[in-house]
Amino acid sequence: MSIYKNSIKAFIQMLDSQSNLIPISDWEELQQISIQLPEDDEEISEIIENWLKAQSYSELLEAYKQNLKSISAESPINGHRNIGIGNSKSQTPANQPSKSSKQLTENAIKNNSPSSDNTKTNQK
Repeated sequence: MSIYKNSIKAFIQMLDSQSNLIPISDWEELQQISIQLPEDDEEISEIIENWLKAQSYSELLEAYKQNLKSISAESPINGHRNIGIGNSKSQTPANQPSKSSKQLTENAIKNNSPSSDNTKTNQK
C-alpha cells in the first residue's frame, strides 16, 4: 500500500474512533472538503494533513499519526515488498471494483458527521 493510501486509511480510522473530538461547527467545512476531493491519493493525503494542522487539533493529529504509524508498520513500503502485483494482495473481492480513496474518505466523513448521527437515530 502506498504511503498516501496509508495516510488516507489512518484518517478514516481516526474519524471512526475520534470524530466526537471535532466540533460541530467544523463538520460543515470537512464535508465541503470531502465534496471537492480530487481522485489523486497524494492530493487527498495533503488535504487531510493540511486540514488537521490548520485546525490545531492536537488530539486528532496525534491519533492520526498513531494510526499512520501502526498502518505503516503492518504494511511496510519498500522497493522489494508490498508494492507490486506479485507481493501485494487486493482487499477487494474478485470481479468487484475497489472503492477509490476519494469515495472511502467521502463515506467516512459522511458516516461520522453529527448530522449522520441524527439520521441514524431517526431510522431506529
